[in-house]
Order: sequence, then structure tokens, then C-alpha cells
Amino acid sequence: MSSFGPIAAFYDDLMQGVPYRMWVDYYRLLLEQLEAHPKRLLDVCCGTGNVAERLTDHGFIVAGIDLSPTMIEEARRKATEQSWDIRYEAADAAEFDLGETFDGAYSFFDSLNYITDLGHLQRALNRVAAHLTPGGTFVFDLNTAYAFEQRMFDQQDTRKKARVQYNWVGNYDEPSRIIRVQMEFWVEGIRVTEEHVQRAHRQEEMQELLERAGFGEIRVYDSYTLDPPRRRSDRNHYTARYLP
Repeated sequence: MSSFGPIAAFYDDLMQGVPYRMWVDYYRLLLEQLEAHPKRLLDVCCGTGNVAERLTDHGFIVAGIDLSPTMIEEARRKATEQSWDIRYEAADAAEFDLGETFDGAYSFFDSLNYITDLGHLQRALNRVAAHLTPGGTFVFDLNTAYAFEQRMFDQQDTRKKARVQYNWVGNYDEPSRIIRVQMEFWVEGIRVTEEHVQRAHRQEEMQELLERAGFGEIRVYDSYTLDPPRRRSDRNHYTARYLP
């Protein structure tokens, strides 16, 4: 099931508190650490294109894929409205084929946590690799088990003035490392419910899957820093280079 489908048109209202500029600046910092200078980027699980838009403004050529057709529809609408030349396609990360390659790829906002089956995740990493030129970079983030243990998904905004009101409650199963988040949204008086499922992938699992897909020079950071992960890191960023 794709996430945020029924409320795609209101997704940007829901995420208006997200510091997109900081995410883009941090991505560019990680590219500096990689000594990488990509021109063409692939946004894996792009949502409504908020990061792709900002990177386009920085001079990058960006294409994006997302599992949700309604999110892609909203991304295309915004791109047309603002005259951004961004290619968006609705596609499964484990199956997509855009028929072109890129200098770099990224996947942000814990999107890969939503791929809970390791076989499916391996296929997604393989498809990312297939779309990179040799030496191309891949940067992504993952929520950690600590984030789930600390109930960081338990969130709500029921203010009357909020365009999108919501109440989220997570239920984490430690043995499976799976969290199921029951989400309620109220949009223009209409109640919408979704269940979001994520898995806290272990660092050693990701290392092995990345290497199988042809990636090397794998580094892991406590998110938004250049420090190694800590026991209480709730999000980690990974960087890797495609070395076929």
C-alpha cells in the first residue's frame, strides 16, 4: 500500500514544518565528504518533490520516482505550475526502469524503512545501482530501532486552525523490528485512516545489501552531523559509491 495517497494534495501542508533547506544543505555537505560533483540526480521515493524542487533550484537536473501515483500527480502539478523541468514517474523502487543513468541518487525521509522485506529492499538497491554511472553516489537515511522504541511516531496536531489534523500512534514489535503506525487524518471535515509499516534495518544488514548491489565506500553518520552513529541516534544517514 502506498502511503499518504488520499491526502497527497494536502501532503505539503502536513509537512510544512519539515526543514527541507537543512536536508538539502546536509545532502550537499555529504556530497562534499564524498568528493562528488554530480549533475544529474535520481530521487528515489520522491513524494511530492519537495527536495527535487530545491535541488533543481541549485542547478541539478533531477528525476524522481514514487510508488504513489497521487503523490506523483501532485509533484507534476507543482512542477508545471513553477516551470521546473523535473521528470516524475510512478514506480516501485524495486522494479523501476527509467532508461537513463544518473551521477547520484538519494532517498530521504526514512523512505527505505517502508521496504520491510529484505529481499524487496535488495531489489530496490539493485535498481538504484542500475541507474547510476560507475562511481555514482547514493545517499539515504533510515530511522533506527531507538526511534521506534522511544515512540517517536506518536504525534498529533488537532488544532482547529490546522488544514490537516492528525493523530498517529505506533506499535513497535522488537523481535521483528517492525513498527505499525495507525494514522488518522481529518482533511476538510473528512476522516482518512492509514496504517504505515516500517522496519528498523540493522546497520550490518544494510552494509551487506549495499555490497551485494555493487556499492562500496559505505559510511554511516548520526544524521545531520559528520559523527558516527550513537546508541541513541534516532536517524542515520548512509553514503555509498557504486563500484561495479
